Amino acid sequence: MNDIHDVVIVGAGPVGIYFGMIIAKKNHSVLIIEKDSKENTGSKMDQFHLETMVFEKYGIPPPIEGTDEFITKFKWTSYYGPYGKYQQVMDYPVTAMRFQFFIQRLIKLAEADGVEFQFNSSFKDVISSEEMVTGIRVESDGEIKELFGKLVVDATGTSAIVRRALPDDIGVEKFKIEDEDKMYVIQRVIQWNNTDEPHPGTGEYEESISYLYYKTWVAPHFTPNANIFGGGQPGGYENTEKATEIFLNDVPFPPYTLLEEHRASTAYRRSPFSLVGDGFLCIGDSACMSKSFSGEAIESSWSASLIAVDVIHKFLSENLPLTMKNMWEINVLYFRDQGAKLAALLAQIPGAANTTKNDVIYLFRKNFIFSSRDFTSMWENLEMDMSFGRMIKIVWLFLWGLISRQFSKKALSTMLKYMKISGAIRKHYENFPEDIDDFDDWVKEAEILWNPVEKMRYTLED
Repeated sequence: MNDIHDVVIVGAGPVGIYFGMIIAKKNHSVLIIEKDSKENTGSKMDQFHLETMVFEKYGIPPPIEGTDEFITKFKWTSYYGPYGKYQQVMDYPVTAMRFQFFIQRLIKLAEADGVEFQFNSSFKDVISSEEMVTGIRVESDGEIKELFGKLVVDATGTSAIVRRALPDDIGVEKFKIEDEDKMYVIQRVIQWNNTDEPHPGTGEYEESISYLYYKTWVAPHFTPNANIFGGGQPGGYENTEKATEIFLNDVPFPPYTLLEEHRASTAYRRSPFSLVGDGFLCIGDSACMSKSFSGEAIESSWSASLIAVDVIHKFLSENLPLTMKNMWEINVLYFRDQGAKLAALLAQIPGAANTTKNDVIYLFRKNFIFSSRDFTSMWENLEMDMSFGRMIKIVWLFLWGLISRQFSKKALSTMLKYMKISGAIRKHYENFPEDIDDFDDWVKEAEILWNPVEKMRYTLED
């Protein structure tokens, strides 16, 4: 069985569906392949949160209050230091939803725009001809089918199964996203046993809570007297479980009952140096587009989708091949702006990971780096406000921390080291080559800049 479409997308998650919707709106034929059945698509997790502004920004109707999809909207998130001390409050509107209902609604919206779906279909291999991706092979109902498209899009998440199966000459890196390059998230639904007893989520400005040092959070849930109790760690779920034990020893919770548990992973690794190859595009977690401060990749991937669709539409409309060279503008527009910011934030992680509990307590108590202002700036702008006057204040606070022995010399030297590396990486990405012929030289320098950046690792103190 042979099918031909303008665009073939592998993965019916929020990124793959959104990309399919917006390219279909431009009158191009789109087929989305999904390994799960239609009714089970999106069932891997229970609920999630999106910045409220994304609905208007990306043209998606918000969830309707009173439906199974909608949970709540909130504007306050409290960040706490170790032992649950030194509250920092962020005023930033967020919408909480049930993931599967959201995905099912996206499927209906996409179908209304003409997107075709093929469920219960597992990706098997890439089809290529003359150094160009031309389609994919899938297994459906025990039968191998060949599906052809002018562009194949990998939106399969951290498995990146399409990108990893590419022929060597397509132009995109084929690396596997290893365990140490992922954050392993366990999302627990807990119900408080004593309904009248104060618990996390009932304090002032505690509509959502982040215990940053432990990579742990508490969020609203639709079940009465219940919350999401989530956590994530690099390297595997066993590290997440260990971190949860340490957290509960430092920040004891009132008695609760575990109702259910969901597990997922997100990528914490630099993106491929090129998102595009000959007849190919990767996006979302397969392209490592997560925001390192939150682990969320939907909004950043939707932003990248808008860039990619405008470029792709131009060449499809002119019936020109979607070669790496023709789609090169996607790389330039993405990496010079959002990609540069995300790369810089990612490069700072090892510096933050080398701070001790006492170091983090000092930062929270002195209200810098881990402050309401910084958290809001990262969510809004993907960067912290580092004006000259503020930099002077931060330098003084670091020096006072050393003098008073409230902040370790090791933590300071590591943070300064990675701030320097991060700045150099951001500048390099902001100068991403407009000419594809300059790409190899740019990659060589990028590899040198990334080389000293350590991998994600478990660092939580017992």
